[in-house]
Amino acid sequence: MKLTIIDKYIAKELLTAFMSVIFVLLIIVLSTEVVHLLKWVSQGIIPLSVFLSYLINSLFEFSVILIPLSLLMGVLLAFGRLYHDSEMAAMMSAGIGPMQWYRPLMIVAVPITLLLLVLLMFVQPVISYQRALIKADVSSQVEVDTLIVGQFNRSSKRDGVLFLESEDERSHQIENVFFQQHRDNKSYVDLATRTSSYFDGSGQRYIMMHDGTHYIGNAGEADFKIIRYEDYGIHISKKQVKARLSEKTKSFSELWVSAEPKDQAELQWRITIPLATIIVAFMALPLSQTDPRSGKYAKLAVALILYLIYSNLLGVGKTWIVQEKVPVWVGTWWVHLIAIVITLILLKRGGYLTSSKTEKKTVVSEPDGS
Repeated sequence: MKLTIIDKYIAKELLTAFMSVIFVLLIIVLSTEVVHLLKWVSQGIIPLSVFLSYLINSLFEFSVILIPLSLLMGVLLAFGRLYHDSEMAAMMSAGIGPMQWYRPLMIVAVPITLLLLVLLMFVQPVISYQRALIKADVSSQVEVDTLIVGQFNRSSKRDGVLFLESEDERSHQIENVFFQQHRDNKSYVDLATRTSSYFDGSGQRYIMMHDGTHYIGNAGEADFKIIRYEDYGIHISKKQVKARLSEKTKSFSELWVSAEPKDQAELQWRITIPLATIIVAFMALPLSQTDPRSGKYAKLAVALILYLIYSNLLGVGKTWIVQEKVPVWVGTWWVHLIAIVITLILLKRGGYLTSSKTEKKTVVSEPDGS
């Protein structure tokens, strides 16, 4: 079917509003995620080398979550502006009614829904698998590889504090090291002018502290010891942590043949989100209908409340599948059924389910008897 100028115009407005909303929302959530990841880096929980990998994974996860909400708000903002500027009134006066607005909506909503379906079915397992590998690699790294130069670092066991003053750019040796820990009600303090890494013949790793002093005991006690050394080696054992693969890392075919409740819930969830996306797009159409005097975003709060209820019920339905409270064939479909009924009611009340054509009636006046 050939697209009209009005179709292209409305579709352009919808796409522009959708892209603007998802861009703003991604900036907001990614800014929060960057602060969160930088906090992890500063605390030594993750090394700086995996910061970008974590951020890219977070970008994908947030995008999948925000696409339905962005489409809902995009439809509301685009049609709300058209109503507020009386452009809809001008279209309806030209004989273009609500039934003709489904086509530009589908032009935008259907490709976005299909894109989301592809992302959930084929891209998400790969992204989730890579994130699991990154987490396993970070957990396998020794603690000294996550230390930050120029600040106090607390050990993961919370029983020691390490300060690294500076790092030589050529030799990568740490200069002026302070390390304190408490064991068996005693204080252990090490002061060394520099440190370096050493690997023996079998590949075992050691941290060598050079030209240092070792203090053992509590100040003021008789058994306090001071030991000066030229080289002091500390063995560093590397942990081997396997990647924890969840149902999110499984492909569509693996989920389809699995009988596990978690796998069935994940499979249904990957279908649920795209289906919910197309439903909220149609739900937003009647909610965007406003009076020019009431403002562009008069029903935005109502739409967001409906969306939050819808998304929360979908989460409840997924949890019930995992907990086997409902059979798989019931799953989250009851939530979609309620949403479809509400959408049809809103469309009916807004006049989007009736033909826009008006019958022309000719009124013939009777001649005056006089």
